[in-house]
Amino acid sequence: MKTKIMKKLITFICIIIFCTLSISAQEKKGSRGKIKALKISYITEQLSLTSEEAQKFWPIYNNHENNTNKYIREKIGEIKKEISKAESIDALNEDRAKVLYNMIRSLEKKKYEDSKIYISKLEKIISFKKILKLHIAEREFGRKLMRKYKHKRGN
Repeated sequence: MKTKIMKKLITFICIIIFCTLSISAQEKKGSRGKIKALKISYITEQLSLTSEEAQKFWPIYNNHENNTNKYIREKIGEIKKEISKAESIDALNEDRAKVLYNMIRSLEKKKYEDSKIYISKLEKIISFKKILKLHIAEREFGRKLMRKYKHKRGN
């Protein structure tokens, strides 16, 4: 009974800390910071991390998110830039289309390799059940975010 209360208290404290940190970050980053704070809160709640797990988990998670997202944004930006230079995909010659396609494949391969390294780090600090919960929580958060965005645009 006490451990359940402690877990809930620790989760609540983590949420408060991350929300407080994200509020100051929101002023700098706007809605991206707000979304990140909501995601952290959602994942914390879904995983029920102990304080020891949370201390080890969040630095690994944030590092992976920041590095992966930065790399993906840069590469996708390059691909979009090339397509917009040509004005459309149909305007690309076949050789250039092949180069862009290979860039996409390379990006997917890098994401996969990064994911393997990330999971190997996570499995040292949280159970595979929690890794599965993390995977589901990330996807569900994305779905909820899209539904909320669609709902806002619909009004």
